[in-house]
Amino acid sequence: MTSFQRIRHFSILSLVFLLFLTIATSLFAYQVSPLRDPTFQPNSANGGSLIPWMQGVREDHWLLLANIIAFSLSTNLTLIIWQWRRFDQNNKWISFITMTVTWTMLFGTFMLTSIIYLLMQWLVD
Repeated sequence: MTSFQRIRHFSILSLVFLLFLTIATSLFAYQVSPLRDPTFQPNSANGGSLIPWMQGVREDHWLLLANIIAFSLSTNLTLIIWQWRRFDQNNKWISFITMTVTWTMLFGTFMLTSIIYLLMQWLVD
């Protein structure tokens, strides 16, 4: 196995791990959401988990976690796209700009999706 094949194999394995981590985090956020409590009133500006051991987890922590996962997924997918799609080596600037735009769009999409999900679960106000 060449080094390029090892890098590609590692990239795909890390993508699978990140997708598993994203699904697990989404399920965890769903389970600790205040919407699971029947006495919760959604319009009372009391977002955040109502579980006692989760009281110390603020909105900043949820947003930081969403940021880290979005950054990791977008970076991993951009590197996989970069490996699969061999750009012309003569236009390195165009290749760099294309990958930067790809990363920015992926990061924005993942971050926006994460924030909307956290808002729907009333973990952030």
